[in-house]
Amino acid sequence: MRLVFIAAALAVALVPGASAQPPNGRFSFFGPAVISPNGNGINDVLRVRTSEPSVIHVYRWGGRLHGWHGIAAGSVDWAALHDGSYQVASCSKDPGRKLAPVIPTREQRPGAAEATVSRPPWRWSGCTNPRVVRVERLAAYVDSAKSYTPGSRPPLVVSADRGQATTKLVENCSGRAHPGSVLPGLASGLYHYDVTDPAGDRFRAPVVVRNATFPLDHPPPHTALLVWPYLTWRAYNAYDADLNGIPDSWYQFWRQRRVSLVGTILPGGQEDDYQAAQPFSTWLCSRRPRVESITDVELRDVPLSTLRRYAAIVFPGHSEYYEPATYDLLMRYRDGGGKLVFLQANPFYRQVRLDRDHNAMVMTDFDAREGRSDFALAGVGYDGCCFPRSRARPYVAAIGADFARVRWLFRGTGIGPGQTFGYAGSESDRIDPELTPRDHVVAARAIVAGKRGVINAALVWTHAGRGETFATGNYDFLRMRRSLTWTLLDNVWRKLVG
Repeated sequence: MRLVFIAAALAVALVPGASAQPPNGRFSFFGPAVISPNGNGINDVLRVRTSEPSVIHVYRWGGRLHGWHGIAAGSVDWAALHDGSYQVASCSKDPGRKLAPVIPTREQRPGAAEATVSRPPWRWSGCTNPRVVRVERLAAYVDSAKSYTPGSRPPLVVSADRGQATTKLVENCSGRAHPGSVLPGLASGLYHYDVTDPAGDRFRAPVVVRNATFPLDHPPPHTALLVWPYLTWRAYNAYDADLNGIPDSWYQFWRQRRVSLVGTILPGGQEDDYQAAQPFSTWLCSRRPRVESITDVELRDVPLSTLRRYAAIVFPGHSEYYEPATYDLLMRYRDGGGKLVFLQANPFYRQVRLDRDHNAMVMTDFDAREGRSDFALAGVGYDGCCFPRSRARPYVAAIGADFARVRWLFRGTGIGPGQTFGYAGSESDRIDPELTPRDHVVAARAIVAGKRGVINAALVWTHAGRGETFATGNYDFLRMRRSLTWTLLDNVWRKLVG
């Protein structure tokens, strides 16, 4: 499972105007473009032939803080590498002189990643332009941003050596598995296809399942509409759709603004917020409230008249990215008497535009928000993130009149005014004195030591227009102790859904 390198001086037919010898180190053979180094003898190795004896260098993208770095020269054990794309360059033993930067110095941003993109490690006169190879042992994804009803067959795409793979649908809460790709009779919610191959590789693919007992536009009373964050799943995806060696997301390199809506989710097919949202699926299976499930891509096109038939719209996942039309729709829903529930931090933080002709999502700049504030919609907005678990701090419940207004939230928990409970970690949200709706209550707050000052995690209940909003203000809210989180969820459901 190592790169096979063949160096040979190839003769070139003498044709008028042609050079008698190709440029030093040029690839005369490079393939296959996708390798699956799982030891079964099928596309386990990359084979390379160059026009002259050369040294082969393999480079991997190390993320937005590090950029390009070399991982091997001469040969590489592909079996030891993760799935993803890699740059492969051929260089003379004497690499020659440094070439001018790709990005002019005056246009470069600070940081190691920018430096390696401006002048990549293969940017020498004695090196060829690199070729990209994709490492993909097994892959699967649902080729759609939609939800599906039981009995249907979502467009599951599976890539496996010789097409040999086994597919089953796994229930998030119980782990119960159903063979095949057709959706059996299931409760509405988030599920995952689990795909395995004979080599022992495993891949997952999320699928949102509708409620089969009623149509989307005619829910029974006291039904909640669950909206799953497909856009944010794609924003955090490490897949390299354009095959330049760098995963497409702006989280990998800030200059990038376009993410494909087609292709697998890396790593492993599991969405970025899976661990944070999983406890909600477990609660959902246990309590079995009446719900309908769709994706945020679908939400934009649901008529306001239909949304008003739902008791509440609940966002169980990390709903960071949104389309402007969706934001405007939710504001009209809430101000007209609807109820919104955000169970993870950083909701509706950044705007994106869908390029439907090219199946892509494009992030727009903050100045394109046109007054659409996350604070105004959710009551809270982004304050900070990405600190270690050791810095997590407990929530402190409100006191006095504020506690009296949110006593319903703490029913059955044993939590009294000013008492600590649970914890706030990772990404956290605060209120804003100007942008948060005036009629709000901070039910609990945690103060976390961030990288540069303190970070607030605010659990907030808000009245705006004729509607209400509840936001946890923290990424880890659902991962607190089960008996506590479930009781809080029970109370939120009783108050806002009925």
